[in-house]
Amino acid sequence: MWASNLASVLNRVVNPLALVNCYIGAMAMVAMVLWVVIDVTSRAILNKALQGSVDITGLLLVIVFFSGYAYAQVKGKHIQVDVLVERLTRTARQVVVTNGLLLTIGIAVILFWQFFRQAEFLRSGNVFTGALHIPEWPFLIVTAFFMIVFTLALLNSFLTELAELVHLQGIKSYLWLSLGIILALGLFVGSIWPYLLPFEIAKETWGLIIITLLFILIFLKVHIGACMALSSLFGLSYLVSADAGLTNLGMTSLRIAHTYTWSVVPLFMWMGLLIYYGKFARDLYDVAYKWIGQVPGGLASASVAACAGLSAVTGDGLTGVLSVSPVALPEMKAYRYDPKLSTGSICAASTIGVLIPPSLPFIIYGMLTRVSIGKLFIAGIFPGILFTLILVGMITLMCSMNPKLGPAGPRATWRERILSIKGVWGVALLILLVIGGLYTGTFTPTEAGAIGAFGALVIGTIRGGLKLRGFIDSTLEAIQLTSAIMFIFVFANALGVFLSITGLPYRLAEWITSLGLSAYGLISLILLIYVILGCLMNALPAVILTLPIFFPVVISAGFDPVWFGVLIVVMVQLGTVTPPIGMVVFAMAGIATDVPMYSIFKGVIPFWIAFLVLVIILVLFPQISLFLPNLM
Repeated sequence: MWASNLASVLNRVVNPLALVNCYIGAMAMVAMVLWVVIDVTSRAILNKALQGSVDITGLLLVIVFFSGYAYAQVKGKHIQVDVLVERLTRTARQVVVTNGLLLTIGIAVILFWQFFRQAEFLRSGNVFTGALHIPEWPFLIVTAFFMIVFTLALLNSFLTELAELVHLQGIKSYLWLSLGIILALGLFVGSIWPYLLPFEIAKETWGLIIITLLFILIFLKVHIGACMALSSLFGLSYLVSADAGLTNLGMTSLRIAHTYTWSVVPLFMWMGLLIYYGKFARDLYDVAYKWIGQVPGGLASASVAACAGLSAVTGDGLTGVLSVSPVALPEMKAYRYDPKLSTGSICAASTIGVLIPPSLPFIIYGMLTRVSIGKLFIAGIFPGILFTLILVGMITLMCSMNPKLGPAGPRATWRERILSIKGVWGVALLILLVIGGLYTGTFTPTEAGAIGAFGALVIGTIRGGLKLRGFIDSTLEAIQLTSAIMFIFVFANALGVFLSITGLPYRLAEWITSLGLSAYGLISLILLIYVILGCLMNALPAVILTLPIFFPVVISAGFDPVWFGVLIVVMVQLGTVTPPIGMVVFAMAGIATDVPMYSIFKGVIPFWIAFLVLVIILVLFPQISLFLPNLM
């Protein structure tokens, strides 16, 4: 079949190119880390900063953000919502996915065109960086090349899905494809020539239409970044002009990618992956196992404590699952722990990863709201510790009431406990570097990320856990994950430009205020909305979509923005263990292959009580979150 054959040929071209792109991004990220580390060291020793650090970091960041688009597509790591599509028949699902890829290809082509236009504009205008006078246009040419490879990767996926559709439907598949092409062309024609619409629509109404279109596309499993880009283009073109819509996509993407403070995303991401590949988790689990393994459910509690220790240096829930599970699950299985408790406790414990700094959701929240990322990081420390104690207490109580869930492990001697501590020197040093540097103001969040990544690299190598293969895999995975996240965020900002013009967020904020709810009633409503959204989509895009609406309302009600940030992060993590999405549960299912996914979800359900207890405590006692930030 022609589509299958063409996909096979294209696959042999795209896969190596996507990998090369990712290697280019990985080298840019490593260079960025080394530059920041040298700059910090020069300031500390010679009291002299390197000239042009912001220039160098900003240019390298453009490469880092866009280099992994194609690789993430090849690996199937771009964020999509399949909760609705997976419930369709096989044929209907294939039709939806195939036509959704057509829309994403169209967006990728437009982005290539816009990046190339911006490069030509910078070249003809002789635009250079501020301090080092480096021409910027060559870096945009490189990003335009990245978009070409991304387009080819999407085309390869499209042909693969089309071949499957033809296999299922034969000649009918071309009818479905024709309908998809007509729909895609209709959307893009409407985006570029919006005056063809036969009627005039008010700004607020048009905003609601575009938001509805956005969610329809998201739930049809179109790439979330592409959904936001298309909605922004279609919406702004009608309200302003087609050129404004197109320019907004290119300019907003490059402005976000060129922003120095956004370098914290790949740096902390890489640090967490280096810790994972450096096998730091085994020693952390060993220490926790020696100290609390002898209490009822002690092995599960030890997993919670190990996840908390990893949280202080990774800031990522998946890292906790991936690092602790291979160590803890065999131990709990050997002691006949209930599989629901063993998997559910690790899933719940992994959510601590974004409370104790560093934390990607805190970074996203800080960038969207312009709240200090450093204060947000510090604000998560006490809630993270509190949540750890709540989880350990809940496990102990459950296993005391029903010892069959998790019997006590062997008791270690005091000598064994004390000797085990020496194994966590690497984690302790990283905590001192990252959190200590942030709290004292020695490092900016970007510098803390670079120092943390460099420290994890050095310590992991010294400990012998990090090998060359792990180093390479960690860099490639960091680029892939960063690109998947930023594909959403840069176009969420483009969509934000359109929404601000419609005035819709302000109208919705006025409507919520008009409900006459008390301050805590308002907070309860917002948190309930996040629980519902967490059941339907990945938590991070849910926050990106809704925060521009909710944040002004919360601030006008007199709540502290740092405290609200902590609450939002708790709700984000609740979404990662909430069916039917539950990304952390999916990751666990990939590791604990002998435990059915419904059993893992069932095991997580009791820990919802722990989340509710944490939220209630944080709402009633905001100083738990605000005490340390107020001391900075």
